Amino acid sequence: MCGIAGIFYLNRSKEDRNAIKKMTDALIHRGPDAEGQWSNDAGLYLGHRRLSIIDLDPRSNQPFEWLNRFVITFNGEIYNYIEVREQLKQKGYFFATNSDTEVICAAYNEWKEECLQYFDGMFAFALYDKNKQTLFCARDRFGEKPFFFHANDEVFYFASEMKAMWQVRVRKDPRKDMMHQFLIHGMVEDVAQPERTFYEAIFQLKPGHFMKMDLKGKLETFQKQYYFPNIKTTFNGTYNEAVLKFRALLEESVIRRMRADVQLGSSLSGGLDSSAITRLMAFERENNYSFSARFPGFAKDEGVFIEQVATQCQTKHVNVYPKHEELLALIDKMLYHHEEPFQSASVFAQYSVYASARKENVLVLLDGQGADELLAGYFKFLLPYYFELKGKSNRLAFITRMNSQQGINLQVSKKDFIQFKFPKIFKLISDYKSSRKHENFKGLGMKFQSLKILGNPFLTQKSLKASLRYNLTQQGLGKLLRFSDRNAMANSIEVRLPFLSHEVVDFVMSLPSEFFFQKGWTKSILRDAMAQDLPPTISWRKDKVGFEAPDQDWLLDEKYQDALQEAKKSLISQGWITEEYTNAWNTIILYRLLQSVN
Repeated sequence: MCGIAGIFYLNRSKEDRNAIKKMTDALIHRGPDAEGQWSNDAGLYLGHRRLSIIDLDPRSNQPFEWLNRFVITFNGEIYNYIEVREQLKQKGYFFATNSDTEVICAAYNEWKEECLQYFDGMFAFALYDKNKQTLFCARDRFGEKPFFFHANDEVFYFASEMKAMWQVRVRKDPRKDMMHQFLIHGMVEDVAQPERTFYEAIFQLKPGHFMKMDLKGKLETFQKQYYFPNIKTTFNGTYNEAVLKFRALLEESVIRRMRADVQLGSSLSGGLDSSAITRLMAFERENNYSFSARFPGFAKDEGVFIEQVATQCQTKHVNVYPKHEELLALIDKMLYHHEEPFQSASVFAQYSVYASARKENVLVLLDGQGADELLAGYFKFLLPYYFELKGKSNRLAFITRMNSQQGINLQVSKKDFIQFKFPKIFKLISDYKSSRKHENFKGLGMKFQSLKILGNPFLTQKSLKASLRYNLTQQGLGKLLRFSDRNAMANSIEVRLPFLSHEVVDFVMSLPSEFFFQKGWTKSILRDAMAQDLPPTISWRKDKVGFEAPDQDWLLDEKYQDALQEAKKSLISQGWITEEYTNAWNTIILYRLLQSVN
């Protein structure tokens, strides 16, 4: 896990030889172990900060040159680099290091852009071909690792974090429509144009995309997609066969993600997903660490479940007790690392867990993120599945089955029935209401009066797997990955996500929809896959929490109320909100963020 940066000067009169060092210095938290810069006579600069996880040998430091042709700066891990390296060896390739970085160079030499199809990993990299004078930039399938860029007629910048570009005077102007969406919906993603960020001048390489730029001519930043989950049902086996296959793929994913030359651990919330990962890790290696956020006295504290799993797996367990006083003191630091607003104190709970791991010198954590989006773990996925069912009798049978089992008690409202019966009319009405929401929303200031707002960020899909894919690739998972990356890198550790192996995802997407809700249970595939290896109180949990903090209680504290009044007064004077705006958390966060970017 590392920090990457790069510059290409189209206008050589603007060249600053010190700029790349300024950019990498801003990323020191992403890579405290080593740094490097590389440049050529054509105005290209590549920079790197290294967090050493695999092959600690200095020969693997970056930017990395391969056979005097390719130069790469790479952030992330290729988990199956051993298998890919063996394939390349059979084709006659030799390797001087044991790093996955060298494997990327050789794979690109052999397969060009198609090399991305061979990688199981999280990555963002830029690879320069000296012979062809091209720059190949790629990002992993789901966007676990970030890749930001800014381009104009004079210069092209890229980096793992926006703050690196702020060091070279890229403007920090926030987008008004993104601020509007955060104030109303608590989100900053543009589902229609996911390459956009919270800031006008900065864009991102989209997940599952690459850019290949010819540095000899006019620079083009056209993005090409190389991965999009196929939701066509192709699996013809039984449900039990699907459970066994899923278990095998998940085990393999965990094993690959445990490849490291440093201490490993897991982020354990006490829920099914993180407990499954912790259990599978214990089968592969003993004496792993586990870390949890605890909130004694809070109704949603998961200590009972956490203790069961930690005891069963015999982990070296560490509980973290985040305090609201700490959050108030750390808000500015967290916003510095996150760069964009976040909408709850659960982000702070995760930050605290990762900080604790670093204190124990545990540099790699495995986490259960992505399971809910992949396996239909949220209640919202019941509705598209219900919509997918044909005929009134099938829908009534589904409701009866859900209500008669020990799983989710599905209650479909009159509004939902209208949606199912008249979907086109319902969509037209919903879209119209969304487009008018900013006019009717109480509390928005004068700055939004003439704003052309973004479309409805919460789109309903017509089938279960279309909804799963939408949440994996467009709206839902992306912000969680952003939180995880920034929190981990702020503490100089690496977080790996076994549920986001593309082999796991592709298999799950090939399954019939009914496999996701067997016997009335959400995530039934995972529950049955782990039923023999986890306590029943974990395998068959119905409630969902996941490091949820008592932020609403915290906001009642006098210091938070003082911070709220200060924030509200300032935002009202600037025209962002009025007295009627009531979301205290959004008010404090937006005020603090605007202070840091102005």
